[in-house]
Amino acid sequence: MSLAMRNVLLLTSVMKRGFGVSVVAREVADRIGPAGWNMSIGCLEFDEFYSADDVVELRPSSQTIFEYCQEHSIEIVVAQTSPYFEVLPALEMWIPTVVFEHGDPTPTMFDNDVAEREQLKVHKLKRVYPKVDAVLTSSYFLRDELAWPDAKVIALGCDHVTDYGPPSTQRTASDHAPLRVGTLMRLGSGEALYKGLDEYLAIVSHSTDRPGFDFSIMGRGEESDRLWWEERGVHCHLNATDDERSTFLSELDVFISPSKWEGFNLPLVEAHASGTVGLAFDVGAHPETTPYVLPNIADAIFLLEEWQRDPALLQLAAERCYTYSRKKFPWEATAFELGAYLDGVAASASWGPWRRSRIMKIWRMVVGRYRIDGFVGITKAVVARLRKLAGRALTKRRRS
Repeated sequence: MSLAMRNVLLLTSVMKRGFGVSVVAREVADRIGPAGWNMSIGCLEFDEFYSADDVVELRPSSQTIFEYCQEHSIEIVVAQTSPYFEVLPALEMWIPTVVFEHGDPTPTMFDNDVAEREQLKVHKLKRVYPKVDAVLTSSYFLRDELAWPDAKVIALGCDHVTDYGPPSTQRTASDHAPLRVGTLMRLGSGEALYKGLDEYLAIVSHSTDRPGFDFSIMGRGEESDRLWWEERGVHCHLNATDDERSTFLSELDVFISPSKWEGFNLPLVEAHASGTVGLAFDVGAHPETTPYVLPNIADAIFLLEEWQRDPALLQLAAERCYTYSRKKFPWEATAFELGAYLDGVAASASWGPWRRSRIMKIWRMVVGRYRIDGFVGITKAVVARLRKLAGRALTKRRRS
């Protein structure tokens, strides 16, 4: 006898190509069914690639979200990005809520909006996490950085990328083929500091004057970004599709993630799963997502030169990375673990019959409206309620 499916709403900023949170939402929604849950996805905007029956645009308004939940029998709301994080506290009296954090880079790693970013992190710590039923993170690093030790860690997956099988030897020491090295990052100056643009350039600058290396970069950007990189000897691929991105990763010999902060690092595990060696510096969640964690640029250059000289060593490293990610990060495990955890949240959040009492209904209305619109919201709700009661009384009087 099959159990009845339960409904959960996942809120994410966008469902568009090029955004890791979109991949997370789609992969989990597609795989959480066997765990007993149907997942709908609410977002601010989506593109044609992610357009689907279970994807809907939802304003970051507690009233809008609550009405959607009522209409679709949603039992739990999960948010994985702002601005939906900030809406969850206003829903706590109505429905169980969960934060699934993938993290925010250290505010000082950006040229602009440092104070605003810091304020947002503090707001979540003081005003959001204490008001939800559970907090999840995608890495142990994030759990520690958030200073929320009760957070449950659920790692993300990598097997949405094409499985080309274990890497096969493509280079020999005698064929003098260049070592193909590449990275992924959003181009332009906005995220340059946190994504490690200078670090990647340092590696490129050290090696471009030597034969045997071929550097490339892929990311969202403008034509001016492409020209900037190619002037420095780096092949630049702009605004690629998901298929082009997958092909790019699989055709590299080495993928470098020079980031100074990552809450998980999806591209890194994607590269591994494509049969490509992945290197990253010893920061953020990198120790949890790659077997090749480096302390500095010098060590990265040393490994690149070793692999360029000896393709057999590169082959062993690629096999290690492939097995590491394919075994450690299946999306099926992510979805099943999330589904099992939601079962526990739903059970522990059951407040019993008194939650449905008239007194609690009024109390939830007052608290919810105050959080949405302050005292103005309460006033509007009271006026609307009085009008409704007056209308009912008038109708009853006419019938009598």
